[in-house]
Amino acid sequence: MLDFQKACRVVLKEGEDLLSTLDEKVVQDFLKKVKEEWPQKRLFFWARGRSFLMLRGFAMRLMHMGYEVHIVGEVDCPAIAKGDVLLVASGSGGTSSVLLFAEKAHHFGAEVGAIVGKPGSPLGTQADWVLEFNPEQAGETVQLSSAGGGTRFEHSLLLFFDACILSLIFDQREKAYQDMMRRHANLE
Repeated sequence: MLDFQKACRVVLKEGEDLLSTLDEKVVQDFLKKVKEEWPQKRLFFWARGRSFLMLRGFAMRLMHMGYEVHIVGEVDCPAIAKGDVLLVASGSGGTSSVLLFAEKAHHFGAEVGAIVGKPGSPLGTQADWVLEFNPEQAGETVQLSSAGGGTRFEHSLLLFFDACILSLIFDQREKAYQDMMRRHANLE
C-alpha cells in the first residue's frame, strides 16, 4: 500500500506533467473564446464517465459567471442550433457517443470544440478546434489509464478548467466571486 501523502504527490505531479503538454497558444485561444465569444452564445456540454463530471463542473462555474450553459441529456436542455457551441471531452478521443453528438451538432450548425487526452484522435479531426493533452510527452502514469484517457486525464481536465476560471476572473476576482455567489444554488 502506498502512503497517502506520497500518493497525493504522485497524483499532483502526474497532473502537472500532463498539463505541461498543452500547447500554450491553443490554451490562450481557448481562453480568448471563453472570454470574448462565449458570453453571447449558448453553450452545450457532453462527455461520458468521469470526464463528464469534470466538464459539468466547468459548466457550473461558467453558469456562476453568467454564461448560458446546457448539459446535453438533461430535461431542460434545449435544441442545439446554428451559433451555439458544443464542448466535448474524451480521454481516448474516440468515445462513440461523443463522436456522434459532435457530428449531430455540426449538422445543426453549431461549433464543436473538443478537449482530448491524446493527439491525433478521431474526435480531434471532427471538431472545429481541439485542445490536446499528450500523455506520451508526460511520461508514465501509475494511475488507471486506457488509450490516452484515464485518471490522469480526468484530474488534469479538472485542474485545467479551474485554472481557466482563475485566469479569466483574476484581475477582478473579488467582484467576480461576489457575482458568482449570487448565482450559486441556494436550495441546498
